[in-house]
Amino acid sequence: MKFAFIAVIFGISLAWGDVSTRHTNLKCEFPDKTYLQILVCRLKVLGRGIIGANVHLKALNLPIRKVQINYSVWRKLSGYHPFLFNVTVDLCHYMQHPNPLTVFYYFYGAMLPFINVNHTCPFNHDIILKNFVLDNKMFNRVPIPKGSYMFMIKISSEGVWRGTIYDYLDVNVDDAPSIKSG
Repeated sequence: MKFAFIAVIFGISLAWGDVSTRHTNLKCEFPDKTYLQILVCRLKVLGRGIIGANVHLKALNLPIRKVQINYSVWRKLSGYHPFLFNVTVDLCHYMQHPNPLTVFYYFYGAMLPFINVNHTCPFNHDIILKNFVLDNKMFNRVPIPKGSYMFMIKISSEGVWRGTIYDYLDVNVDDAPSIKSG
């Protein structure tokens, strides 16, 4: 049964063609200014059709010993509605014991080359995400319908929800396969 499901998903992903993605907006909301300060939260054009997300959060109460991340995907239909998953991860535990069988593993793996949160707790520094570009290969593994999506990332530390990062993006699936010269 499991093999049949995987075969269907793989067949659908092959039939869908190439996937193109791009950031459309980025918002950061951290109401407690005594704990975290937003220095940068914006998109930056890095080249023709290449948009990078940049976030710099200055931590004011160091060290940070406990961090939880709630990561959810929302699809725009008539407003944004929950889509696919809503996962909460204890980041400190995950950094000590990464599990490749979780959705967060792919999410974190995509951001790893662009973020300075690459070690176990405690965190004694600012959180910096620099020029995070969506790689089209990220969405070839999971066939999703074309449209507008929002990744909502809620951050909790020391047991208190500190803020939310909203990353808006478009996913377009090209119907015609691309011609690649060898």
